[in-house]
Amino acid sequence: MLFVCLAIVLFAVGADQLTKILIFGHDMPFIKGVIRFASVENRGMVWGFMNGVKGFTAVICVFTAIVIGVFVWLVIKHRDKMTKLIMICFACIIGGAIGNLIDRAALGYVRDFICTEFMDFPVFNVADCFVTCGGILLGVLLLFTKKGHELFNSLFPEDDKKKKEKEAE
Repeated sequence: MLFVCLAIVLFAVGADQLTKILIFGHDMPFIKGVIRFASVENRGMVWGFMNGVKGFTAVICVFTAIVIGVFVWLVIKHRDKMTKLIMICFACIIGGAIGNLIDRAALGYVRDFICTEFMDFPVFNVADCFVTCGGILLGVLLLFTKKGHELFNSLFPEDDKKKKEKEAE
């Protein structure tokens, strides 16, 4: 299953970088009234948060690299406690994070280009889609499935004092 996860990570990074190469800089309608391509250099985070803050790029690059490393470690160390779907969620998040990290490290900003016309929403990219979909599904799985609960509890076990208090009740 680790090979499948690696393939998903590579696909996410490749799809993100390829779409940025092909589309960024070419502002045009895609689905009239729904989605258009509008190139935006995102130097902050979502909704422009932290835009223009000195040193932000370096800090977010280091933070993102650490989070990617922790997620890779979690998948490798705890893969026996994860369902295939949970592992796929982690792979999507890791792949999307790497895609945006490449931009931020190489360019100092993230290339966003997908703009919704039917509602006011931040411009985003393919990497953002992988991170968001993977993160939402992972949250649902951790909250609402037995295997998700087991994984979460193995990562964040209750301390002995709380266990004893619960057993005493």
